[in-house]
Amino acid sequence: MPENKLLFNIQRFADTSAGDTAPDLIVRAWAKSTWEAGLRKSFFDKFTGTSPGSIIQVKEELTRQAGDTIIIPLLMPLTGTGIEGDNELEGNEEMLIYRDFAVQIDQIRNAVRLKGRMAEQKVQVDMRRDAREGLADWLATYIDKKIFTELSTDPTPDRIVYGGSATSENSIGASDVFDTSLIGKAKRVALADENTMVKPIKINGKDTFVMVIDQYQARDLINDEKWIAAQQHANIRGETNPIFSGALGVYEGVVLHQHNRVLRTETGSGGTTVGHALFLGAQAAVFAMGDGPTWYEDKFDYGAKWGISFGKIFGIKKTAFKYDGENLTDFGCINVLTASEKD
Repeated sequence: MPENKLLFNIQRFADTSAGDTAPDLIVRAWAKSTWEAGLRKSFFDKFTGTSPGSIIQVKEELTRQAGDTIIIPLLMPLTGTGIEGDNELEGNEEMLIYRDFAVQIDQIRNAVRLKGRMAEQKVQVDMRRDAREGLADWLATYIDKKIFTELSTDPTPDRIVYGGSATSENSIGASDVFDTSLIGKAKRVALADENTMVKPIKINGKDTFVMVIDQYQARDLINDEKWIAAQQHANIRGETNPIFSGALGVYEGVVLHQHNRVLRTETGSGGTTVGHALFLGAQAAVFAMGDGPTWYEDKFDYGAKWGISFGKIFGIKKTAFKYDGENLTDFGCINVLTASEKD
């Protein structure tokens, strides 16, 4: 009987993954998703966009070219009376006058590290997911604090409204609380000069402003009978624009929001706590983007511990221009200072 021979062709196939073939793709994906998650979680995300009509305008020039500063020009309005009839126009032209505003960018980074292999026993995917969530939360907080600080620090004198009978920050007393009269006053200040007016944002064809107040200013506002009456007739539930999401209400074309990161300082009369509410129009601040984001993973202690870092190059700054060529004027923000005493 002939001998039967069986031939086996044995090949070993190694498990492959996207990390083996394209590790840079994974790194970029986690970096991008962390950045996007951080932006979504930011309070100011609903007010942010690339158009000049956004309250926080994103500028991306430095993602496509080298540099650390974005220069934003402002074309001043023409002031001449023009030429009537057949009078000579040549020799009577106006000069175009520009003012500029600079935003610098810098690298912002943070990192997390697991305690160790025995303490955590985490697989790598879980570690990445947890790091993304933690770093995204940190990023959202960083962005919000940065924007609130920029918009509230050193307001120009022509862009400040004081509550009650106060005429300065250090004269604000406990009775100088936030109410509807300050919403109207801030709006009048914003629109007082057509050459330097705070530009409204357009929502459904209507000129709209946004105001952000702290929780104690909100408490005082909702006790104002004019506010109560206005909200009975206001209907923002059907509004789909994100600016209305989570709003307290609308008064005289101003959408009111409350946030606990609005700046509060012990700078009033006798140590009265002062709330630094923000009345905002278009281009109140610029969010300048640079390269990134970045995501790095590393091992420590002979491979027993994992760490992940996230970074992004960007800059945030309140817009202000020297309209008269000498003195700065905040472009899109009015600071409204009132008492903000705790219960």
